[in-house]
Amino acid sequence: MKSISGIFIRFFAGIWLTLLFVGALVWGASSFFTEAPSNYGSFEHSPAAERAIGTALGIARWGGEDALITWLKDPEVNTRPEVFVVDPSGHEISGRSIPQKAAESLAHSGPQEGVYTMRGHGRHMRPFQGYRFFAVRTDIPPSPIRLIMWKMPWWGWALIAALISVFVAGSVAWTSTRPIKKLQWAMQKASQGVFDVRIANEVGHEHDEIGELARQFDAMAERIHGLFERQKRLFHDVSHELRSPLARISVAVELAEKTPEKSHEFLQRIEGDVQVLNAMVDELLTYARLDENAVIHFERTDLVPLLEAITDDADFEGSATGTHVTLQSPDSILMNMHVDSLMRAVENLVRNALRYSGPGQQVSVVAKEENEHVVITVTDSGPGMDPSELEKIFEPFVRGKNQPTGGGFGLGLAIAKRAVQRHGGTLTATNVEPHGLCMRIDIPLSGPNAVTSSTATA
Repeated sequence: MKSISGIFIRFFAGIWLTLLFVGALVWGASSFFTEAPSNYGSFEHSPAAERAIGTALGIARWGGEDALITWLKDPEVNTRPEVFVVDPSGHEISGRSIPQKAAESLAHSGPQEGVYTMRGHGRHMRPFQGYRFFAVRTDIPPSPIRLIMWKMPWWGWALIAALISVFVAGSVAWTSTRPIKKLQWAMQKASQGVFDVRIANEVGHEHDEIGELARQFDAMAERIHGLFERQKRLFHDVSHELRSPLARISVAVELAEKTPEKSHEFLQRIEGDVQVLNAMVDELLTYARLDENAVIHFERTDLVPLLEAITDDADFEGSATGTHVTLQSPDSILMNMHVDSLMRAVENLVRNALRYSGPGQQVSVVAKEENEHVVITVTDSGPGMDPSELEKIFEPFVRGKNQPTGGGFGLGLAIAKRAVQRHGGTLTATNVEPHGLCMRIDIPLSGPNAVTSSTATA
């Protein structure tokens, strides 16, 4: 099963974090509004405050001032609300600081709600005459931030939630759209014909769809860039190859006009150059027909009889110089192939090997089945090739340094390479000891569809 996509995880995480932040803010706001009293730091005259003041009065009546001070200083019992006792001089008898709001209220003269002033009440309370008892809610530490939060209206909380959600959502959107913008820029460059732009390393995102898309774009751009370069090189090479026979034809026409008595000789020369041009055009058309986008049809065919026909013809051709062509193969190899293109490829390899082989040498053709593939090797005993040329010899119009004079246009191996690739196979060249060259074709027996299917399955 395919793993959960990276973009899905990113958007899910962004939305989830946003909801989490908003939920936390709602919870925090509700908690603060629930716990924080509206009259924090002021006189409280709730039933709880009245009971707390009553307790303080009882302790003062039966325990005296020392017992009252001890009780007032004990945060375990004197809390929610906290009771304060102020003597007639305005000092809190236990030495504690009175909250600012309560202290400011005490400064006002006259009776105040929530403040109990001792007057009379018998001999036990006589020492407390003029003392003022009051309760203040002080159980939550009055830090500035929490005080601000307690006083914040509902629209303030809504604004904070909106800002945080916008920040989180914006961060997710930025990290997700930035590489897409980069990809859009690269595609715009490609539409302008600039194919040397690569963005996978800049985009990053190695483990999600955006990174995969960037890598596929780089591969596409690399391929198109290579196609354009090969096309330009092909046009250059074709024009170069056409120039020589056309120049000879032009000279022959000019000489025929000047020396009519020799016109027959010049016409023969022109005919020979025209045949050269026809042969070149034919090979160019064959090369073009094997383009990856061209439709070719495959059929199940026995390869061995076709190889026998090619090697027999080549052996007959080589007999003039004492060069022999041999074939080693099983009795039958059934495979899906496009007969014309694949046999043209094998024939080009055999004739290329025959061209490089000297008198009395041998060209060996071996065909066998190996791991659901057919492997065909064509080995000669010629001089071999410079290692630096082995990768280039399959390009159009490329000839090796050891190419014999009049050895063709340099399209034969390019045609063979493209034909093998259309069959889902590979064509490679290696030098052999002590001298010679080995061409190896490796093609799946079931044709190119097997390569596509196996790649998709992987």
